[in-house]
Amino acid sequence: MPKLRESGITIAEAASFAIKRLRPEGGERSVTQAVEELVDSKRLRFERGDLRERSYKDFTNRASKFGSAFEDLPIKELTLDSITDWLLGLELGPRTIKNYLSIISEVLKYAYQKQYIAESPLERLTDSDRKELIGNSNSESQPSILSLEESKRLLDGALAHSELDLLGPVVLGLFCGIRIEELKRLNWANVRDQEDRPFVTISAEMAKKRRIRNIDIPKVALKWLSLIKIREGVVARGKHHDDYRRRFNQLLQSGGFGHTNEKGKWVSDWETNAMRHSFGTYHYALHGNPLETSRQLGDKSNDQVLFDHYRALATKEQGEAFFSIVPPKSESKLVEFAG
Repeated sequence: MPKLRESGITIAEAASFAIKRLRPEGGERSVTQAVEELVDSKRLRFERGDLRERSYKDFTNRASKFGSAFEDLPIKELTLDSITDWLLGLELGPRTIKNYLSIISEVLKYAYQKQYIAESPLERLTDSDRKELIGNSNSESQPSILSLEESKRLLDGALAHSELDLLGPVVLGLFCGIRIEELKRLNWANVRDQEDRPFVTISAEMAKKRRIRNIDIPKVALKWLSLIKIREGVVARGKHHDDYRRRFNQLLQSGGFGHTNEKGKWVSDWETNAMRHSFGTYHYALHGNPLETSRQLGDKSNDQVLFDHYRALATKEQGEAFFSIVPPKSESKLVEFAG
């Protein structure tokens, strides 16, 4: 009582504050129960076709791991320190930690909306805390791109190793900036390279942001695509969930995009979205038109992040050179690819 008076807090105010936290209006839920409820909701959306399988599985796997870590702990007792300690204990890379943080944030938002908690512990996550967990976000503002030599090496490797069936994904990823996940859903029928003005259609079902777009196919890409005789099914095929990644790693290893670690195991040096970032960089360098580069990439026309990402990373001369990387002159016959 004296402490309340000293702080100018009435008994009614203290009681209201305590009740919201000790007796939440939505009832008692453990961390696991809250996670399971949200996973069930995601499952229904997935079954209706409102949520992609990849997104559903990724959320389920990460959220379930988070729930298992705290099991029967009432979610109202979950603290910021316990969350950050768990994340740091995973000993994972910044990008993966960031993904987990996003999942946890969604779980806690759900719990708040269902009135299982009075507030999310992550509301008190400071910029300093975030940097400790995932690093300085500004470090991601300069994406990793392929040099001209690396781009040619990747293309030549995909051409030489026809058994990997990767020339199509590499060409469309490098010269059209299409995301790998979009290529995995893109059918060859949507690659309209025989039109007067060749283009690729990315439907709303394929697109990451559910926005349909038509992407111009540059002349240099047409030369590479002309080497692909058989085009059936999806561009970036996969017999199972790990098939594409396995074949792409084979291409990277043959092309020297990696190194051998201290245990003698080959490790890839490949950066996520390197082909897409390379396209964005060289396209912007060549044309100097952020609106057009945004349109090709399917990003918002006023996306300042895109401008910050790609400006000053390459010169116009390098952009011209990139879009002039043609197949070897000795390559005269068509290369057959399995569909």
